[in-house]
Amino acid sequence: MNGDKIGEEMMGATLEDGFLREVLDGIRDSIKIVDRSFTVVFANKTALSQAIHFKHDEQGKLREKCFQKFFGSAKQCSFCVIDQVFRSGVPTFNVFHVRKDGKGEMREISTFPLTGESGKVEHVIEIMRDVTRLKDDLGKEAEFGDMISDDPSMREIFDMIKSVAPTNSTVLINGETGTGKELVARAIHRHSKRKEQKMVTIHCGAIPDTLLESELFGHEKGAFTGADQRRMGKFELAHKGTLFLDEIGTISTAMQIKILRALQEGEITRVGGNDPVRVDVRFVAATNLDLGAAVEREEFREDLYYRINVIPLRLPPLRDRGKDALALAEHFLTKLGQEIGKKIEGFSDEARDQINSYAWPGNIRELRNLVERAVILCKTHYVERLDIAPAAKKHVGTEATPSDGIDSPSGSLKDVVDEVERQYLIKALKENRGNITSVAQLAGVNTRTIHRKMKDFGIVKEDYK
Repeated sequence: MNGDKIGEEMMGATLEDGFLREVLDGIRDSIKIVDRSFTVVFANKTALSQAIHFKHDEQGKLREKCFQKFFGSAKQCSFCVIDQVFRSGVPTFNVFHVRKDGKGEMREISTFPLTGESGKVEHVIEIMRDVTRLKDDLGKEAEFGDMISDDPSMREIFDMIKSVAPTNSTVLINGETGTGKELVARAIHRHSKRKEQKMVTIHCGAIPDTLLESELFGHEKGAFTGADQRRMGKFELAHKGTLFLDEIGTISTAMQIKILRALQEGEITRVGGNDPVRVDVRFVAATNLDLGAAVEREEFREDLYYRINVIPLRLPPLRDRGKDALALAEHFLTKLGQEIGKKIEGFSDEARDQINSYAWPGNIRELRNLVERAVILCKTHYVERLDIAPAAKKHVGTEATPSDGIDSPSGSLKDVVDEVERQYLIKALKENRGNITSVAQLAGVNTRTIHRKMKDFGIVKEDYK
C-alpha cells in the first residue's frame, strides 16, 4: 500500500467511524494532513487546540489553509517545510523556537510525503512535537552533549567554542565526514547570545543548485511555476538567530556570489523579487573539503573563503583522538540501551580491542551506527563484538602503500591523487552497478561531488550498470 492510500484511509471511512480518529486524538503530538493547495484536510485534537482560527466545510470536514491563518503566527508556520516535501518528495525535519506566555518553547517538525497512484506527492503529513523539556534536560545533562573527549585537541575545540560563541563572528568548521561538525555548530549557538532564537540548518550538498537559491533566499508568489505563495528562505527564518550551512564547499560559484553579498550587506532579495530584505544572522559554515586548496584550483571564491574563515575550527578525525573512541562507544551504549529498553553492562575485551584498534574512517557517525546495531542485536548483558566489515578493518596507524592504488609514485602529487580517486570511483561504480547514491554514501560525500569527479575523469555510469 502506498503512502497516499494510507492517507486516503485516514481521511476517509476509517476516520469517520471514529476509531482511528480517537487513536490520533489521544496522541499528544500535533498531527495534520495537508493537500497540494496547502489546505488542512485532517487535524487531530492537539493540532486543533493549537490553532486560533479554523472552520469546517458543508460536509463538516476541516478546510483551512495551513500557515499563518491556521496558527496566527509566522513563527509557528510550517508552510516552508511542507512546501519542501511537496517539491522534493522526501521526508523533511525542522526545529524552531516560539514564544508563548513570555517563555521560549522549542518545536520539532517531521513531515512525510503521501503519494498518489501516479507517484506524485498528493498530501503531506506533519507531526509537530514540543521538545522544550527535552532540550532543557539535554542542556542539564552535559554542556557539550555527545561531544565527549579527554583528548587535548578536542579540549582546545571546547575552549574555542566558549570563546567565540558570545561573539557574532563567522565560524568555519572543517573536518572529515562524521566528525561532529553540526554538533559543534549547535554548541556554538547554544552558548551564544542568540540561543533563545532559532538555529536554522541547511545541507547544501543535498539540494540541487536549481532549488538552493529559493531555499536560502525565499521566493515571491509567481516567481516560477508552482510558486503559489510567498515563501521565506533560510536567511529570513534565521533572522536574529544562527544560520548553519553544511557542505558549503559544494555550492556553485554563482551561489557563492549571492551568499557573499548577503553576508557583506546583511540583506537578501527573494527569487522573483526586487526589494532587498534586511537580515541579521550569525553565520556558521562547515565543510569536509580543503577550501584553501579549492580556492587555488579556482573552484571556490577567494573573497567568500576569507569572509567565512574568520574563526576556523578544525575537528580531528576519531582515529587521532586517543582513547576517545572507547569513551564515546560506552556513552552511546548507555544512551542507546536506555532508548531501546535494554540493560547492557558493557563491551567484551574483544569488542574493546576492536574499538581501540579500528581506524574509524566514518568517524563518530560510523561508531554510533555500529554501537546501535550491536545494542539491537545483543542477546546478553555484554556486547561481544562489533560488526565491522572485513574489507574495512584497517587499523590505527595503517598506512597506504603504492599497491593500494598505484604501482609507483610518479608524476606530480595531484596526478597521483587523481589516479587513486579515478580507480576508487571505477571500483565503487562496479560494486554498486552504477548507483551514484550508493557510491556517494560509500565515499562519505554528496552525489554532486561524485558527478563532478566522474565528469573530470570522463567516467560514464552507464558503463557499470
